[in-house]
Amino acid sequence: MTLDRNSIRPKPDGLDRITEASTRREKMAEVAADRPLRKVYSNEEEVTYSNAQPSSFTKGLPHNALGLVERAEYTAFVGDLTEANPQMNSAAKVGERTWESPLAGHYFEIEGPDPAQFTMAPAPKLGGSELCFEMASVYVMALLRDVPFADLANPDYATNLIYPAGHAKAGDAATIKDIVDELRKLSWADPTRKTFGFRSAGLTAHEKRRRAALWDKATGQLEVGTLFRGSTEGSKVGPYLSQFLLLGTRNRQGETDNIEKGIITYGAQTIDQRVAENTAGHDFMQTWVEWLDVQNGANESFADADWTGDEVLMKSARDLATYVHFDQLYQAYLNAGMMIEIQSGGLKDQGLPPAVDEGTPIVKTRSATSQGFATWGGPHMLSLVTEVATRALRAVRRQKFQIHRRARPEVLAARLTQVQAGQTNGMDASAVTKIQSMLAELGADNPADDTRPGVLLHWINAMNGGSVDIDGNEYADANYLLPMAFAEGSPMHPAYGAGHATVAGACVTILKAFYRSDLTMKSLFGLDHFKEVDPATGQLKSAGVLAEDVLVSDELDKLAANISIGRNWAGVHYYTDYYDSIRLGERIAAGMLEEQMLTYNEPVELTFRDFDGEMVVIKYDPDTNDKPELHYHGTGDWWLRPVEGFYQALVASQ
Repeated sequence: MTLDRNSIRPKPDGLDRITEASTRREKMAEVAADRPLRKVYSNEEEVTYSNAQPSSFTKGLPHNALGLVERAEYTAFVGDLTEANPQMNSAAKVGERTWESPLAGHYFEIEGPDPAQFTMAPAPKLGGSELCFEMASVYVMALLRDVPFADLANPDYATNLIYPAGHAKAGDAATIKDIVDELRKLSWADPTRKTFGFRSAGLTAHEKRRRAALWDKATGQLEVGTLFRGSTEGSKVGPYLSQFLLLGTRNRQGETDNIEKGIITYGAQTIDQRVAENTAGHDFMQTWVEWLDVQNGANESFADADWTGDEVLMKSARDLATYVHFDQLYQAYLNAGMMIEIQSGGLKDQGLPPAVDEGTPIVKTRSATSQGFATWGGPHMLSLVTEVATRALRAVRRQKFQIHRRARPEVLAARLTQVQAGQTNGMDASAVTKIQSMLAELGADNPADDTRPGVLLHWINAMNGGSVDIDGNEYADANYLLPMAFAEGSPMHPAYGAGHATVAGACVTILKAFYRSDLTMKSLFGLDHFKEVDPATGQLKSAGVLAEDVLVSDELDKLAANISIGRNWAGVHYYTDYYDSIRLGERIAAGMLEEQMLTYNEPVELTFRDFDGEMVVIKYDPDTNDKPELHYHGTGDWWLRPVEGFYQALVASQ
């Protein structure tokens, strides 16, 4: 063949190429528009209670001495957040802190789902059993913040929590099993109970899944070994902390010494998995004055005494809370992706090009003539992980500010405190009644009754000093404020959904889709057993779990759970914030991957197991398909599953 001016140019070229590019962009828009669109409302408590109290997000607005906000102030705030062309000019902000990206949910996307395309089920309601259990769980996490992860799964580990006088175990130190038993006394933890859902008729399918995810699969109830784990089976296997937060990679010479030192190779540099250590036992916002200042926007921060000066591999929830306090949101997944890329030699999903089919059933192997880099290589993966994070953040900001506006756990703890103290002036009577029902279920004034809940609140009260001063009045045995891991408490945005969890769901979905689903942890790191930090030495030790039995995708699920629930350990989120948000992020990632299929000229097939344990396949063949296809191996519509039982058709609701 003779080379001439035309033969050396790509085909199509010029106007033909631009026309084709425009056509594909139009198809991407069609793919996005074809997804089912449903409207889901918030739990509407902000209109149920005339003063928008006590379960709505008001941090940064002016609060009175009882921590309440005038209705007019809150109405102006909501108006700023929900107007078609919002400006954030009406709400009266106080203090130094400002709201974080409150209008990001109004921005549009030109790739991947629009922030309004997917939504989240209503948050649990005030007075409900689920919220009682969530609050009890956050209290327990504050109490156990300094227990080493290596001991958290030991039922006989003795904590520093002492049973009060009059209790059947008076004077004894509570074990981890004792604390799980206390949580089991709450009705939401009783697997035989069928009702008390968001709807009076009982639990929706989504609520049933959310509730069952708390339990050990083998026993069907809450167990020590699965305490505060994620919702997936993979997140419940092995040591609490994901290996992707502890291990390192081979160095540039291929040596493996850095794997157990927690040092990740990044080009010509390295990343050390150790974190700066906070001082054990240093908690915040345990007095009413401090809590109220923070609600009014006080810009508190760690002091020198709150740091030990050491850098450590994460050994306790306080270390994990420190990590998620200062991380760059996609940091853990960028690291994990780099670890998989280095350790696997770039072993991508079998459905990615270039690949050839061999045998029946089809087995795909990599082509010998090309390798991934700009596409289907390390740079492609790293860019996808960061690219999806921004889309996840916009989507969850819309849920936070424009729809749900759920108050943080630190606020509900204060409401329990003031109702217990009788300081309810300005609160709706119906709200007070709901909080009183929660206090009753949590066992306020019953710390010595071994058959009912109550000792958890006793321990929180003791941790806070045994009394609380509200507006100049001292109340004994009523300090149920939530001890916080962060000096400034929660961030300046609502609880539901969780930014960390949504980004976790999105980024982990990218990694699960990008790499082979049959890759095991042993084949990746070459270790026979998982590792965890020895609390005595601070070094890694064997956790006794066979790495060959665990898939990398399961360990990625655990990574998503660790980072998301790390925020719960800090006191800034509830369990439902994690559970629903990772599924939102998962759909943002799937939508982005689906639309990007139209940019490829080769057949592409991506497979991943979702956070509900079902296989999802996204595939596209430009020669045979007009548009990408998403195949779900479960029942129902995969896009709508997280809001099953709550949604209504958008067209019918206009």
